[in-house]
Amino acid sequence: MKLILTVFFSLMISLQIYSQNLTQSYSGKFGFYDSGEGLNNGLILGIDGITEFNNYNFFLSGAIDLYYKKTIDIFNDPKPNVTDQQIILLPLHVNFGYKLFQVPDADTRLYAGVGGGYYFFFYDVNYQEDGIIPLTKSESPRGGNIFLSLFARVLIGKIFLEPRYYLATSEENNLGDFSYKIDPSGFAITLGFQY
Repeated sequence: MKLILTVFFSLMISLQIYSQNLTQSYSGKFGFYDSGEGLNNGLILGIDGITEFNNYNFFLSGAIDLYYKKTIDIFNDPKPNVTDQQIILLPLHVNFGYKLFQVPDADTRLYAGVGGGYYFFFYDVNYQEDGIIPLTKSESPRGGNIFLSLFARVLIGKIFLEPRYYLATSEENNLGDFSYKIDPSGFAITLGFQY
């Protein structure tokens, strides 16, 4: 019985020390996304789950972002006569951030890091084909590709500012006689709350 109690209390102490070395949090963010070719500027939203390793000054996170836009220009010349369109981008990524410095009195930390993952796109378009009788066609291509990102995060209390640069592999394909290119490479700056 004494051995069982000794093992139990040793395990509890180990778990307490382990939990002191880890900080887990979640965050939500929104901001401005300045994309590369054709996707145009717009609002970006995101959430992530963060595990910070306090003794080693770094964190790991898993994140998902959301970008929705109707006014885009992704077709190469010659372009179709688009009557309606929308695109949803969903980048899923993991990130590594290293704490560069901390100001305890101001509850301020600065991180810099890299991330990578896979983006999904969901595109819906209605366009008219040329001819004696113009016909409206509806298409819904889906796809995705890999991307990398570089970021910094300034955390003041529970509020943070995060600039991030996306380096993505473009996705090119055809809709009938028309070719299009989706390239989510670009810059985003977001404001968020970490809790």
